[in-house]
Amino acid sequence: MPEIHSNIECEYPKKTPIGIYDTSILCSKCDKAIGVWDSYAQQLLLKDFGEDLAVYHGSKKVAYTIDAFDYDKLKLFFISVLWRASISDQYFYKRVNLGAYESVLREMILSNNPGAPEDFPVVIAKFDDPNVTGMLDPHKDNFDGINFYRFYMTGFVIYVKVDKGKMPEFLEPFYIRRGQPVWIILRDLHKSKDGRIMKNIMTKGLR
Repeated sequence: MPEIHSNIECEYPKKTPIGIYDTSILCSKCDKAIGVWDSYAQQLLLKDFGEDLAVYHGSKKVAYTIDAFDYDKLKLFFISVLWRASISDQYFYKRVNLGAYESVLREMILSNNPGAPEDFPVVIAKFDDPNVTGMLDPHKDNFDGINFYRFYMTGFVIYVKVDKGKMPEFLEPFYIRRGQPVWIILRDLHKSKDGRIMKNIMTKGLR
């Protein structure tokens, strides 16, 4: 039976999303209700990142920053992605199970409430190879004993903390905050575990 979201009758997803934006992740009625967040994230993140946004450590490029952004829209986008993955019955999302947090996120979405930066804080990383847009299934991760969910979105890796514990110190400076620049940490795909997995998948697909 469809679940009732406020005044919206919504069926669960029927397709696996491709990349950072996909209207098929919810039924059309729900998608129109929260699609503004999806569109905003697409416009903000799916663009060429120039040197004017780059941050260097010595001669090595380590991050990008975006000074001007809408905290509410961007945070609600990531919250809604996490919630939509949890309610989905698709195999792709089988490792996302929020338990009691699912209803908390649902209420935040229905009330257009992104919460404080410390509520389900979000860290954004990006692979340093611009040609890489591979996706792996979202899953739970753990840093210093704190639980996160990790999502892959067209070259980005998104970490959402789903834990009452304190943010690990090494991630503390980088989560999305109101009134501060968005940090996008660069990751070396070719040296990462993610990169090895993606390479194996691509190699098998070419055989």
